[in-house]
Amino acid sequence: MADNPTEQIWQKLWFSRRPNEGDHIRFELGGEEFDNDEQPIPRFLQAFNRAATVADHIFTDDLIGVVAWYPRDVTSHFQTPETDSGFEGLEKTGFSATQLSKWKTDVYPDPEEEQALWEVRSYDLSSSKSNRDCLIWHSVAIEMPIYPSAGVLTWLIDPKAALMLHVYDDRGMDLIAKDPKQLKPIYDRFNPWLLDYDRDRMSKLF
Repeated sequence: MADNPTEQIWQKLWFSRRPNEGDHIRFELGGEEFDNDEQPIPRFLQAFNRAATVADHIFTDDLIGVVAWYPRDVTSHFQTPETDSGFEGLEKTGFSATQLSKWKTDVYPDPEEEQALWEVRSYDLSSSKSNRDCLIWHSVAIEMPIYPSAGVLTWLIDPKAALMLHVYDDRGMDLIAKDPKQLKPIYDRFNPWLLDYDRDRMSKLF
């Protein structure tokens, strides 16, 4: 059992989500208009702007950022250089939030695979849009030829509302809620940005 409130909220929301089921809505970010190889900048800008716009609408000053990093033997040429970890990479790109807690967990547990322990840290993002957008930047850039990229996974959490936003890469993001009724206003307002092939599942949440 998690021993800190942020970890408890993160675990409950993150591990409740399963592909094609669960209380979450999915957004298209980069879209089909821009190609990652030949049009990476327009694709990145669209993905970042959509994610930041939705975050602006959802979150107030009560915001926590969760960041996970796992050491890899190979790092891409566009990741932040001369750093020992993704957390250091964040700091070298201007991220300066106060750390609240840390823990280790398998972010993608699979009973058939060996456990992979990621280092996870939570941060106070209250009243800091720049720190929030720094996390969104790195999430969108993780698999793009965009510099810098710290190679981390990130989540934005409203602890009071039990609402969590996860940008998984330039393709899209999930908004996960304890109660699916919380998702209806965002579902309606940003409906054109929702992932087309998942609309049938999402429509059955309400």
